[in-house]
Amino acid sequence: MTLPFPMPALMLPQISINGTDKTDLVSQQLAVIGALRLVQEAMSEAAPNGRDYQHRPHEYKGARAAWVERQALIANLRREIEHHAEAIDALPGR
Repeated sequence: MTLPFPMPALMLPQISINGTDKTDLVSQQLAVIGALRLVQEAMSEAAPNGRDYQHRPHEYKGARAAWVERQALIANLRREIEHHAEAIDALPGR
């Protein structure tokens, strides 16, 4: 799934003695990944359920599809940040 709007690519930081330690940079990315996992779990809990559309069953399919699309946005963002964290970890330096 592609994003419905353009986003600039994530840029890798430059690891240097004057900058943030690489371990800290990776830890920060891992914190974001953990938060996005919590968002994914909360979204799964809050997903539309057919029992909530029993008097309007024709709307359930659309409600579910819209929710799944938003869940995919979060999943894709998490994967992108996971790759970014891995790339930071692979940078030379401390």
